Amino acid sequence: MLTEIYYFSGTGNSLHVAKELQKRITESKLIPIVGLLPNNTIKTSADTIGFVFPNFCLSVPIPLHDFLEKVDITSAHYIFAVCTRGGTPSEAFDYINTITSKKQNKKLNAQLNINMPWNHPLGKENLPGTVNKKKINQLEFEMQKKLDLFSEYILAKEDYHEIDNDVSYKLPSWVKVVSSLIPKSFNYHFHRYMYQKKIIFYSDSKCNSCGLCEKVCLCKKIKLVNRNPHWLNEVKCFGGFACINYCPQNAIQIKSQFQFKSYTDVNGRYHHPEVTHEDIAQQKTNDKEDR
Repeated sequence: MLTEIYYFSGTGNSLHVAKELQKRITESKLIPIVGLLPNNTIKTSADTIGFVFPNFCLSVPIPLHDFLEKVDITSAHYIFAVCTRGGTPSEAFDYINTITSKKQNKKLNAQLNINMPWNHPLGKENLPGTVNKKKINQLEFEMQKKLDLFSEYILAKEDYHEIDNDVSYKLPSWVKVVSSLIPKSFNYHFHRYMYQKKIIFYSDSKCNSCGLCEKVCLCKKIKLVNRNPHWLNEVKCFGGFACINYCPQNAIQIKSQFQFKSYTDVNGRYHHPEVTHEDIAQQKTNDKEDR
């Protein structure tokens, strides 16, 4: 039976996981979420569907949310999700269930968190400048083991709700308390507000006008004007940070503001070594071909 794996990936971790999962599931297709978003309606046709995506602010990324609001998943009898993250806890699966159960009376049959190298540009811990190759290789080894087990449950159409004991980044106690008191949707709406209203990008003197940032920008917010990248105010950012992490000159920065300190000027950069900028840019295509 056909399996459709819908994915969103800003810097390659989730796409790498999706490709590795596809190797384990026969008759499966990888379908980029971003390419489908311009459609007014989206309909799945598979008996089994899955979502692979990164953890954003303890919740789902903007493109996945918008996709779930449009997609018709009535064909699916088995639904799974894989969330990649930098070791932080996540409420993404609960939020997915909130949307799908309200719209179509469906919930996830299986779910899995996978720790990957963390490259969030606004943090200062466990970033590419401090995560060594040995640690990255260890995360890859653990990811492969998890997918071996998880794929068996998918192929057997059995429920699998992982007990998440693999959180390596502990949230402050006050954050846990606040999170327990607010609706599950708050974290998603907060990160959408921050990425689309508060974060200011710019390119510094290292920029050589190569245009790669424009190519990998999945929301098409970046345009080269007089050979310099400009971020269009009228286009809403997805917050995938491909522009920052794929820039060969490390020239794209985020401006520090009162609300937060940016460390892009001192941090290194990271994108998955097996995922090219062409792979990221290809998500903007609107089709369901094998990938």
